[in-house]
Amino acid sequence: MSRAIGKLGDLVDIRGGGTPSKAMPEYWGGAIPWASVKDFKGGVLKVTEDYITELAVSCSATNVIPAGNIIVPTRMALGKVAINEVDMAINQDLKALQVRDESTLSTQYLFHFLKSKAKFLEEQGKGATVKGITLDVLKGLEIPIHTLADQKRIATILDKMDAIRSKRLQSIQLAGDVLRAVFLEMLGDPATNPKSWPVYKMSEVIDFRGGSQPPKETFEYEERPGYVRLVQIRDFRTDKYKTYIPAHLARRRFEMDDVMIGRYGPPVFQILRGLSGSYNVALMKAVPKAGVTKDFVYRLLQLPTYQDAVIANSERTAGQSGVNLDLLNSLDVPLPPVVVQDEMSSKIKKAEVLLNKLKLDLAVVERLSSSFSQSAFPGGG
Repeated sequence: MSRAIGKLGDLVDIRGGGTPSKAMPEYWGGAIPWASVKDFKGGVLKVTEDYITELAVSCSATNVIPAGNIIVPTRMALGKVAINEVDMAINQDLKALQVRDESTLSTQYLFHFLKSKAKFLEEQGKGATVKGITLDVLKGLEIPIHTLADQKRIATILDKMDAIRSKRLQSIQLAGDVLRAVFLEMLGDPATNPKSWPVYKMSEVIDFRGGSQPPKETFEYEERPGYVRLVQIRDFRTDKYKTYIPAHLARRRFEMDDVMIGRYGPPVFQILRGLSGSYNVALMKAVPKAGVTKDFVYRLLQLPTYQDAVIANSERTAGQSGVNLDLLNSLDVPLPPVVVQDEMSSKIKKAEVLLNKLKLDLAVVERLSSSFSQSAFPGGG
């Protein structure tokens, strides 16, 4: 594919936005969608949390952006990108990019190019607490200009991969919902206990054990003899920040099948497993007591009955939420016999085979999409 290189600032018109005064109620609750970074939940902007009136548009710095433009954050949520499917106003943290000449640059192609630059844009963020980028950074992005036919072909392929990825994610979500439904059907609603299982307090079923925090100066960042991995909440999402500590300081250990809980958030009260090592103070281990299996504990703590109660009553300090352990220990738990717990686990594990296959399929799609995107946009973030 032959291509030239163009500067984004030479190819698009950029418009900003603003926030109408919150002190003017007549500016709010109108019919015009008003987008901010909190509305970026995917590649499309259609519905927003806030709506404003025509008076707000005429009396503030916001702008109504026609449908079909690309919207990018320049403050917070850096690297995200979306196309507005309806006319909407935007706030000052967003910029709207309108292609000047669709015969030179396809909007959908530009959308995928900007997605490929997500990591780069994140890295360009400046600011002590809230990261932002300047317009010069945005305007200076160098975009490969393939022929229009090639641009459309690239965009079509990446659109299809996005659609496949979206379907896989929906299937994974559905499969996860099915797993919880199977468990809930066999256990019965904990709030009503329709199967009349014996009821215990959570503290009688599970022992919650907090973690240990060794001094930071003992940390190593490569595996070495005599050291144990120190696991933090983020390690259940990524292996980018592996940390190791001397074995004699690894006072709180856990295994792959142990049930771990994220004590702080957001999101608070994550139920995790699949790693091993020593765990820090942001985690605690849920140790089943006599007559209780680990798998039962793992499924139980993910039920909405317990999730909703703990999250709603999480303690907040300096903007951080934390598990209220007294409340958690006081919750009622219907407890089936171990033989029934094992039967529940057996049925759920059969369904997990499908879930794991879907996750593998998703990983393949993401690798293919990333590889194709890198070939179309070399040097992308």
